[in-house]
Amino acid sequence: MVERWRPETHCFNLPFGKVTITLQGVQVLFGLHIDGDVVYMQDVARRIRSWRTLLETLIECAIAPANMDGASQVRIHNITRYLRDQLQVDLIRDGTPVERVEKISRLYMFVILGGILFPNTSRNLISLQYLAFLDPIHNVDKYSWGSAVLSYLYRALCRASIDNVVDICGFIPLLKLTLLKF
Repeated sequence: MVERWRPETHCFNLPFGKVTITLQGVQVLFGLHIDGDVVYMQDVARRIRSWRTLLETLIECAIAPANMDGASQVRIHNITRYLRDQLQVDLIRDGTPVERVEKISRLYMFVILGGILFPNTSRNLISLQYLAFLDPIHNVDKYSWGSAVLSYLYRALCRASIDNVVDICGFIPLLKLTLLKF
């Protein structure tokens, strides 16, 4: 499908006409907010302490340097293993302290953001920059995640079509469902 993507119009040129992915589609199909604050990574990068420190502070997860790629990415299986271990030790119940619920919630959201909504082509690394959007946790819903997901997918499609890249990243289920209805 990448060969049918036109970066100048952000549309797929198909035999029966042009098809595009819209913000309304993102909202209706996946329930992601399309209104709110912009998800802007460069702004986040300027105001946050070391990513590893943020990981340890927000999630209380200590990752060995060998399981990180540089200073800003961590292997997804280390995070999911840590999450599984945390839930095996102590399940979330009605009496669970709020701090623990928030920690587990951040872990889930971190995996969803870096591994599902904004995956990269490595297929096993998550950018620690997404942690900045999880602090404080009650501000997560103020962001326009739908527009961020759509622009990330558009960017990946444009790069792939211009550079003839085989692997694309982005929220592929959005692409599949959009094209499936045609």
